[in-house]
Amino acid sequence: MKKTIKPLLSIIALGLTFLSTGCLKKGLEDLNNSSLKVMSTVDYTYRFLYTDTIQKGTSKQEIEKDRVCEVLFKKQTATLNENGIDVFKTTLTYDINSVLKAGPTGSVTKEMLYAQFDKLIKAEQLSKLWVYVTVSDVATIASLDDSPKLGGPGDFSKDRRYRVTAADGSSKDYLIRTVKGF
Repeated sequence: MKKTIKPLLSIIALGLTFLSTGCLKKGLEDLNNSSLKVMSTVDYTYRFLYTDTIQKGTSKQEIEKDRVCEVLFKKQTATLNENGIDVFKTTLTYDINSVLKAGPTGSVTKEMLYAQFDKLIKAEQLSKLWVYVTVSDVATIASLDDSPKLGGPGDFSKDRRYRVTAADGSSKDYLIRTVKGF
């Protein structure tokens, strides 16, 4: 009897879970024809690969290649308007706390990664930044002119233009200006 009740209770619990969960709430505003086309934030990261040794000097030693180190820049952003175009002017700086070390701790220290990053960024400057923006719900963003695609490495050593298009088809252009503060 107990063997029969347990699976039955599991099925009932699973069914209740499906009925009581959902991603959407009732009463949310319909944004299908929204005219919102706002860019609200611009964020910057830098990424590079490194090799680390896990459990160095033990029988379980393992070499981890192509680990990703991500650096989150400190930023100071000013929103300007130049000739009717909204400009996000962002000054980037960094320190050792900007470095994020991936995965389990190995022989590579945060200080070692910081030194490697510092050398790379001084050579590459603003030419390999990963840039992410936040735009209005249901809006899209597209690169203009020769601006790099967002969300991958790109050259932000000069002003870059983007167009945010609302769900209703209206659009607004923005300029991203990145300033080296290091």
